[in-house]
Amino acid sequence: MSDDSDADNILREREERRALERARIEESRKARRSELSRAPLLDQEGASTVENPGADGVPRVVIEAYGTGAVDAPTAAGSARKIGGLVVPPSVAEFLKTDPAERFDIQRLNALHLPGAVDAARSDPALLATIGRRAEELMLRVKQEIDDPLSAGAFLRDQARHWYRESMLDAAWATNMTERWGGLFADSRVSGGRLQPWINRRLWVLREHAIRSGSFAAKLRRGIARDRTAENALGRTAHQQIVAEVAQAILDDLAAHPRDPDAPLPMVRLSELAVRREVPTINDALAALFNAPETGPFIVLHPNRYPDCDELVLRPPIAGASGAALAYSLGAGRPAKRVSAHGGLVASGEPGRAGGGASDVTDDAEIDLTTVWQAEAIEPAVWRRLIEERRRERKRLDPPPKDCRSRPAYSALRELLMEDGEARKAFVSVRWRGRPAGLPLLAALLQKGSLAPEVATDHEYLEAELSELVQGDPQWHPEDGRWTIRGWTIVREGSHHDGFRFRAQAST
Repeated sequence: MSDDSDADNILREREERRALERARIEESRKARRSELSRAPLLDQEGASTVENPGADGVPRVVIEAYGTGAVDAPTAAGSARKIGGLVVPPSVAEFLKTDPAERFDIQRLNALHLPGAVDAARSDPALLATIGRRAEELMLRVKQEIDDPLSAGAFLRDQARHWYRESMLDAAWATNMTERWGGLFADSRVSGGRLQPWINRRLWVLREHAIRSGSFAAKLRRGIARDRTAENALGRTAHQQIVAEVAQAILDDLAAHPRDPDAPLPMVRLSELAVRREVPTINDALAALFNAPETGPFIVLHPNRYPDCDELVLRPPIAGASGAALAYSLGAGRPAKRVSAHGGLVASGEPGRAGGGASDVTDDAEIDLTTVWQAEAIEPAVWRRLIEERRRERKRLDPPPKDCRSRPAYSALRELLMEDGEARKAFVSVRWRGRPAGLPLLAALLQKGSLAPEVATDHEYLEAELSELVQGDPQWHPEDGRWTIRGWTIVREGSHHDGFRFRAQAST
């Protein structure tokens, strides 16, 4: 040994270091094989793995469902695996089963623990690339589904129907559905913090983690190229954001409480959102989701479309409500009313009425007063009952259809208001908002005896109503500013410059 030269000692030490390094590498490989042998294998029973090189050279993994039961793959001890076969952990397999086409299930995807997919596949760059691509595809599909108001409204109706039918039978409804519906349209918020981020935000985080944990080439491409996918999938206009927040608030309220058939559901999350966003903004979003007038109420379920459900209506808060008194509610719609022949809708063809061929209305006829505008003939007493009902409920009348002036129901209502003082008084308290404005103005004038329109154009609507009653022509204008009709004399005073004022006096 003492005769060895320095060069021989250096070579010997180098060989010893190489042998130790080879032994360390071999031990590491054995430990890795042991770990992978304990993981579920996709080439075992119930799943399969197909590796098809894509354009970028990264294997594309196709996951087949594990039948109809649980998604966990079997873990038979000692079962052999194909040499070189791809090993996919259960959390990753569950995520990859959801594709943007025929297997797309947004609720199932929403319930997955997405960050765990990257943690389980961190050691396989090819699998990470597959996860990143799948997350990107799903982001675009989610965006397409939930940012379209018609698609979002249909989805909300389906979930409301599920709540209507199933919530009373599920003891764990609040626990299960909060996880299933939370963060679908927007962040699910609770007082004091955020409950669950929006699903596209979570998919974007998953995609970013997959890229950063993947190959250097993928990270380089991500750093150089503009991320248009994230911009398209996460970007929203102000209106889209508000509609999404409203839809999510509805889902959060439905998930929090099962249905009580004896009481309406208070929409707490939606009401809190209305405090922040203002009621008209929320009503505008609800109108877009449920294709209804902005004034509400908003019909969520109707027996015509869902025969197994009663009418379900989302009602806005009463006018002037604020703070804790501002409340939306979800409950049953108005039931059908029994109206006698002396105060009900009159079928066309009844003796003394226009038309022919229809049978008379009997005392036991059951008539839905919500169809009053579709009646071919109607008695004023029907309007008296409807107005009194709304006054008891402290609600306003629904706005009439655009062509209401040509319908018999409008003539019957106007006749009632001209002749019945109590009906005028009740109508003024429940009158509809918006157009047509002439009839509510006429009722207020006859009830109070005088009227000074607050809006500059209101006098035009009132005069058109009066002229149609007198001459049958809304464009006619009396030269002396005086209308005489059905025992009333209405006089216009003032000018455009000083403002108009109307006086109504009963004729003797």
